[in-house]
Amino acid sequence: MEKHPGKLFYRLSRLSPEDQLPLRRKPRAKVYANPLETQALPPALEGGPPLFRALARLQPLLPEVGSALSLKDLSQVLYPLAEREGRRGFPSAGEAYPLEAYLVALRVEGVFPGVYHYFPREHQLFQLSAKAEASAWSQALMGLPLDKAAALLVLTLVPERSEALFGLRGYRYALLEAGYAMGLVLLCAVGQGLAAYPAETFYDEAVARLLGLPEGEYPGVVLVLGR
Repeated sequence: MEKHPGKLFYRLSRLSPEDQLPLRRKPRAKVYANPLETQALPPALEGGPPLFRALARLQPLLPEVGSALSLKDLSQVLYPLAEREGRRGFPSAGEAYPLEAYLVALRVEGVFPGVYHYFPREHQLFQLSAKAEASAWSQALMGLPLDKAAALLVLTLVPERSEALFGLRGYRYALLEAGYAMGLVLLCAVGQGLAAYPAETFYDEAVARLLGLPEGEYPGVVLVLGR
């Protein structure tokens, strides 16, 4: 029996095909019934820099057209993950960077189909496998339709990097970092007019097997990309 609290959490929270989610009613957001004062805010998405125009369109959408992505599309989507002057484009506690990124290329112009590891220092993709079966990935993502997807971006966690600096709290930081990075990548994708859908619910061991992940590296979130 695993006794390490952080590793135990990851083991107990993973999903397998025989598992069922509770899927109870959605919890209500926190509301203060008797605030001292209220202040309405002006519309945030009217005018402003291009960032706000992208935010106005920010919503998770599965690809509908089924066309390929260009290499430039891919480069811009991955740019928030790139290393610049020794740091990446998102916060990391202690600069431990427990995050790894993999691209599953299904239909990308000029790129062979397969699984690639993203190397942030050089902003490059290293091919690890020539297999990129949309049907296998669809099963791993609990039946999510991928027939029109062009690529999948998988963010994985190596929490022991953060644990080396912060102890067990490093497991919390690893999850936070995945959220920081995915938010920026999602914004970049939508800003280019791409369809992007973050899949957080999947069969962990199936995703790990498709990527060939080593022990101690865990799937965090899968972003479906396309048009």
